[in-house]
Formats: sequence, C-alpha cells, structure tokens
Amino acid sequence: MILITGSSGSVGKAVLQEAIRKESKVRGMYRSREEAAKAPSGWEAVLADYADKQSLREALDGVNSVYVVCSPIPQLVELESNMVDACKESGVKHVVLNSAMGAGDYPKSFPGWHRKAEDKLKGTGLSYTILRPNGFLQNIVAYNAPSIRAQGAFTRRWAMPRSAIWTLVTSR
Repeated sequence: MILITGSSGSVGKAVLQEAIRKESKVRGMYRSREEAAKAPSGWEAVLADYADKQSLREALDGVNSVYVVCSPIPQLVELESNMVDACKESGVKHVVLNSAMGAGDYPKSFPGWHRKAEDKLKGTGLSYTILRPNGFLQNIVAYNAPSIRAQGAFTRRWAMPRSAIWTLVTSR
C-alpha cells in the first residue's frame, strides 16, 4: 500500500492520480472530511494531520511506501518530522520526500526548512528518496493570476534547462 499525503493539494493530487494509474493499492491522505469527500472513487481516502501523531499512525496502518509533501509554512520541519517519526514507528519501508531546490544551499530561508526535514529522514535508517523540485506547473497560474487578469496574458519566460526542474538528491 502507498500513502500519498497532501492529496487535496496541487502536487499531492497529481502524484495521487499517477499512483492510482500505476498501483492497485493507494491511499490518499486528507486533513478534512470535506476534502476527502471530493476524492474520486476507486481508492482509499484517510483523514490525518501532520500535527496529530496518532492520526498519522492510523493512516500508516498497512502502508509500505509514503510520499510526503507539505505546504511551505514555518511549521514544515515539525510537521514533516512528525510524519517521518510515524513512518519509522509504523514500519514503513520507503519514504519519498518532496523537498525544494536549494535545500542544501540556503540554510536561512524556505529551502533550509526542507533541508532539516531531509536530515531527519536520512537519520532514521529508512529507505528513502529525496526530490528537490524547482517549481510546479500547477502553481504557475495561481502565482501569476493577478498579472494574467490585469494584462490578459501570461508573459513570464523561463530560461532554465529541462533538467533543472527536478533534482533527485539521493535515494537509499
């Protein structure tokens, strides 16, 4: 069984949809009944919150692999650490951590929060994969909506090689 956290978010939802296409046993994690009720049929939805360790243990029952993604909030280190601890306690075999590009280079900014979560995961002895995405296409419209509305066009240009969009930091 694979647990996909953040199943109502733009990234978690995309990962969940892909997992459902490829795997027979997938569980999506939601924080509210309202969001879980919107989930498509054909797979399992579970209510849990990173801040509630007991709910995480219950969500992880029977799970072998977990995809961890958290909103970019100041509590990210604490919340992702709760999930990493719960994975270790529950006997999860492999954790995929959605981190951020620059996590190793900028200790006093948002990427630095991710680095602390990465270090926590690395210290558990669990098998893991750490991804450091640069950005997500799902978020472009949301971040640029005001200028799109005002100008009636999307004009931002990106000068970045395709390989820079995702960086696989390490997998063990």
